[in-house]
Amino acid sequence: VSSTNEITVLFDNEEGVGIKECLFVSRHIEGNIDRDIEDYQLTVCSPGIEKRFVVKEQYLKNIGRGVKVKTDEGDIIKGELKSYSDKNIVVETSKKQKKKKELLIEQITIPTDTIIETKLIIKFK
Repeated sequence: VSSTNEITVLFDNEEGVGIKECLFVSRHIEGNIDRDIEDYQLTVCSPGIEKRFVVKEQYLKNIGRGVKVKTDEGDIIKGELKSYSDKNIVVETSKKQKKKKELLIEQITIPTDTIIETKLIIKFK
């Protein structure tokens, strides 16, 4: 609860979160807080694709998808998330080689304790 009496609940699961799940959680919270004692604004939603990863389940759920990773050394790595463990993640990058038509594909292992932020890359087709 913020100083302006705003409550924001973000939640997710492996299958994703729909309106029905948000409504269920919202009603459960509303049923357990008395507005007569103190009024509040309640927002219940899924984290959304623009939010940074917070828990390991977000990494596991998004294996095979594009991610952008910022490290504590200032590096930004963009590519496909290939794997996750408690110690590191593997991101596959592809770059065009100079004067060649083929792509250079590289798998980069990033220790999880060096990751500042990981976000999903949004692609529109």
